[in-house]
Amino acid sequence: EYFKAVNPKLLQARVVECVFEDFKAEGAAGGYKVLSFFAKKARGMMARFAIEHRIDKVCDLQKFDAGGYAFDAVASKSDRLVFRRKVVE
Repeated sequence: EYFKAVNPKLLQARVVECVFEDFKAEGAAGGYKVLSFFAKKARGMMARFAIEHRIDKVCDLQKFDAGGYAFDAVASKSDRLVFRRKVVE
């Protein structure tokens, strides 16, 4: 949410976006969507995961599985990792 204040070209580093999506059933048009409240919590869990596991490779972030989220290789790209969960209510 604060990344808009940063100029990525000046960082001189690889920037990897982690996206957290939840399945939301909305009639026949249901699908995965970023729900800001849950995505913010998931970003915190991801930061904790990275620190506790001393992650230094992007591929190791794919092992994140907290809060019911799992890496989705099909929806992801090299610099955009998508994690999804389907919560049954």
